[in-house]
Formats: sequence, C-alpha cells, structure tokens
Amino acid sequence: MSEEIIDGNSGGSGEVPQALKTLGILSIIGNALWGLLFLIGMFWILGNTAGLAGIMPGLGDALILVVVICVVIILLNILGLMGAMKMMKGNKGGFIMYTVVTSLWALLMLLAGVEGGIWYILSGIVSIGFIVAFSMQLKKL
Repeated sequence: MSEEIIDGNSGGSGEVPQALKTLGILSIIGNALWGLLFLIGMFWILGNTAGLAGIMPGLGDALILVVVICVVIILLNILGLMGAMKMMKGNKGGFIMYTVVTSLWALLMLLAGVEGGIWYILSGIVSIGFIVAFSMQLKKL
C-alpha cells in the first residue's frame, strides 16, 4: 500500500525532492571543481611545454598524451554536470548519463589510486557513493 502512495505521488507532482536537489548541487560543485582543476593543469602544461621539453628531451609525445587525457577528463566532468542538472529538473535520462560518466570517472580515479594516491581512491569512492545516493532517489523522480 505504501509503495502505491509513493509511486502515485511522485509520478504526477513533477516536483523534485529536496534530497535530489542537494545531491545535484553537490555533484555540480564537485564536477565543476575537478573540471576547472584539470583545465588549469592542461593550460599550465601547454604554457610550459618549452620549459618542460628543455628539462626532459623527447617529452613532446608524452605531453600530447597528457593533454588528450586532460581533455577527456574535462569532457567527462562536463557530461556529469549535464546529467546532474537534468536530474535536478526531474529528467530520469540524466541519471543514466550521470551514472555512465561518473562510473568512468570513478574507475579512472581508482586505477590512478593503485599507485598509492589516497586522494584518488577517496575521490573514486565518493563518486560511487553519489551514484548510489542518486539511485536511491531515482524512484522519486
């Protein structure tokens, strides 16, 4: 009986729950900060290529790879932002976008953490936690 009440109220009201809005805002802040950090890092690398190449000859190909990785990560963060914003508007399709993108992000962070970076591991675990939290709110969309 209570399932019918929950399903009936969530389908017709069109109102997004406050918990979902809070998760969305936190997700937007996190994705924006990570995207901004990688954007700054990418521009720093691009601005210092001559200096870095002088210190380490033959570094050109590696720098290109690092810039490509930064661009991919920035795009992941932008898509994560878009998914969170769609969910905040009540769109369930935003959850799929957010889940795929954030899962890739979490996988990258956990793989980077294998080398011993605790911050990468924590970032991956927090990202997985956000996916779980959003999935628990999905019924209310």
